[in-house]
Amino acid sequence: MAFVKRLTFESIDLGIDVDLLLTFDDQPDDGMYKKYYPSAFAVRRFGAEGTFRSDIIYRSQLAFTKVDNCEDVIHSTSIVGIPIDVGQSTILTKEGQVYHFSDPKTDSTVPKNNIQCTNNTPFKEDIGVGFIAREGDAPKTTLVWRGVEYGQKLNAEFTPVLRGYIGTGYHENGLIPGQVVADRLFREDLDHLEDRTTWVVKYDTSTGVVSINRK
Repeated sequence: MAFVKRLTFESIDLGIDVDLLLTFDDQPDDGMYKKYYPSAFAVRRFGAEGTFRSDIIYRSQLAFTKVDNCEDVIHSTSIVGIPIDVGQSTILTKEGQVYHFSDPKTDSTVPKNNIQCTNNTPFKEDIGVGFIAREGDAPKTTLVWRGVEYGQKLNAEFTPVLRGYIGTGYHENGLIPGQVVADRLFREDLDHLEDRTTWVVKYDTSTGVVSINRK
């Protein structure tokens, strides 16, 4: 059964304007930035003055997505994703201009801890892995494989390790083409986090350091 995690980030009179990038860029497959890319899962602004709060919701129901990219920005998900569980496989097809994922099935050929998608369209496709926050919703894409060949089996292992950076210049839903060059302020494995947590963003004027700590 899928679990849900809600993380609330907040600040009060921070003292500077901060853009917080949250991304799932800590994955077990070492092909990141070569075979696949993380998305800017969320970008949240915390202002110098006043109170700011932002909720981030993660649900452990995975799905494959057929993504549309323009200048490395994920503009839309072409179809509503079908829930898929570890050890299952699905097939991506295209009829006319309509993409379709087959109903997932348990498949002994899927590597351990992976989900699998076979591209059965006649072209290279960009395929993402995401999660479905609420049943019936389109998935939120977190990782994207570019140019998956016809007939290729895409095996993906996803771990919900969320990391946070500031001052990156990325926009939400953009693809991150290389390792983030910024100080990492946040890292949490959502598998091991309580269902609801609150995190406080602070700025130390004497050191010029921004920090994120659990409330």
